[in-house]
Amino acid sequence: MSHAIPYSDADLGSELETFGGPVVKHIGIVIYEGFSLVGVGTLIETLHIANELQETTKGQRLSYRASIMSARGGIVACSSSIRICTERLDAQRSDAFEALYIAGGPGVTDASSDDALIGLLKTICSESAAISALGSGHALLTAAGLSCETCAALGRDVFAQDCPTRPRDERIYALMYALRRLKRDLGYGIASSAAERLLDNQHLSIMLSEIGTPTAAEKTQESARWLERNCGKPVSVIDAAHTAAMSGRNFSRHFKRQMGLTPSQYLLNARLKLSCELLANSELPIDKIARRTGLSSGERLSKLFRKQFSMSPTEYRARKRAGSIS
Repeated sequence: MSHAIPYSDADLGSELETFGGPVVKHIGIVIYEGFSLVGVGTLIETLHIANELQETTKGQRLSYRASIMSARGGIVACSSSIRICTERLDAQRSDAFEALYIAGGPGVTDASSDDALIGLLKTICSESAAISALGSGHALLTAAGLSCETCAALGRDVFAQDCPTRPRDERIYALMYALRRLKRDLGYGIASSAAERLLDNQHLSIMLSEIGTPTAAEKTQESARWLERNCGKPVSVIDAAHTAAMSGRNFSRHFKRQMGLTPSQYLLNARLKLSCELLANSELPIDKIARRTGLSSGERLSKLFRKQFSMSPTEYRARKRAGSIS
């Protein structure tokens, strides 16, 4: 017996970008009769976890939205007879996608003889979408005259330099592609957190080594996100330096160069931002807000507000709710 699974774009991120909201990156996944659900499911799950991790942090920068497509649209069955609802591959401009991934699976041989699918892949690659393959999906690229080397020359298979050492397991392919994308888009911290959810300890270190160790700039950016997440706790700049595996002096130098502020200034800004949110959206007294934002006392919070905004926290709350300040 086969089962039909409807798939909605809304499953991975909002289709609408509001002003000031996160950027939405559209990821396309191309499937065909007899594709393997393992790699496709892993890719979608990893992107979904990235969205969840972003939702728990302040200042979400981007989210991912995935679309599953086939040459003709409609229902497509995977190798285990589970049926997936798909969009037509030519229904959207390829330059609307951040990347396209080609599924692997036992049906790849028949798919390689599908002139309609091969023609669409050739057209897409001649435009602007980055194309990569999951496991045996490389056979489809080859059938379209788009080997790894060709895609790399066109600047469209962003991980093609790894082709000689790629494992053949489709789940590993999917994880490798997805985690490297997360590292590039969101930083090493988000990528490693996603990997921790998906892998046991035995395989975690291997996968993290595959996606590469973070650079000093990436460590600094991740420590900044760590400060934002933990600004309500009694954390220090030294604690942040430890997250970046740097000495305090070296960390401060890199942080100022990368973020334009000293770590102390950045932490204070994060605490003030959190204080503003609590003042606007809660009935908590000033002293309690101060403690919840790592500022120790209402007196200190008041001094900072007068220095930063030329008003007291109470005045800020009243004016915010009256709509006199944005």
